[in-house]
Amino acid sequence: MKKQSKIVLIWNSVKSSKSFSLSQGKLIGLTLVVVLVFAGITTIAINAFSNSFYAAKLLRLQKNNSKLVGTIYDMQNRIKQMESELHVLTEKDRALRTYADIPLIDKDVRKLGVGGRYNFQSDELDNLLPKEDVELSSLANDLDRLTREIKLERISYEEIYNAIKHRSPQIRSTPSIRPVNTGYISDGYGYRKDPFTGMKRFHYGIDISAPTGTPVYATADGVVRSTNFSRTFGRIIKIDHGYGYSTYYAHLSKMLVKPGEVVKRGQKIAEVGCTGRSTASHLHYEVRQNGINKNPLDYYFTGYIR
Repeated sequence: MKKQSKIVLIWNSVKSSKSFSLSQGKLIGLTLVVVLVFAGITTIAINAFSNSFYAAKLLRLQKNNSKLVGTIYDMQNRIKQMESELHVLTEKDRALRTYADIPLIDKDVRKLGVGGRYNFQSDELDNLLPKEDVELSSLANDLDRLTREIKLERISYEEIYNAIKHRSPQIRSTPSIRPVNTGYISDGYGYRKDPFTGMKRFHYGIDISAPTGTPVYATADGVVRSTNFSRTFGRIIKIDHGYGYSTYYAHLSKMLVKPGEVVKRGQKIAEVGCTGRSTASHLHYEVRQNGINKNPLDYYFTGYIR
């Protein structure tokens, strides 16, 4: 019969003595349990210490990085200014494309811009700053978007430039400025309630309210085709600009040009009035291309092109 090793523990007390024996297998098992418990406690303690150390270090970093917050706010303000300036460029781009008779950029394409997106770990970036109303991830997204939009605008302007180089006469003949430099649009292009009948009717131009005598300007180079008076439009001037474009100026108090006269963009041709079927002093202005009425607001450019 195989012998087994045992460990016998004996201790004495005042009243009695006790003994306890362990076999070799039990001793090994007990040792493993003790080692595992100790390892578990050690791991938990290390993790707790590590988390505490990381939190303290992160707090110190956040306090130090608070100095950057002012700079980041300044960058955010600059981005807003860039967005505003880019919006002006976008409006000019739209107008120039109309003048050059090339398609407008699709709104979905304009939102995406040109170029790939920048990938970054937003959580890691944001954790570096104090808990304030500022996020590096948001700043990075804005810069990424502006970069792509600016690239798109640069490509667009190159396309416009190449188109305009060969169409200079056509550009001069395309309506592109406000017919008056004061006043406000009281009625737009499209369906509206007729001020006299109350019926819903299509308004083929825009009405610009302005005081009687306000100068009216030709919106593009052209030739005056007619200067008439009608019960509906009162004194009215029609200008033929060529390339399919024509413009109409109605309810005038004075007409300063004659049929057959050549006019230039920005030239004064009449004065605002209240003649014909009108309830107040204003200019009725229409733009037509190949005989089809267009929304005059699509033929406005920022400022005047002399």
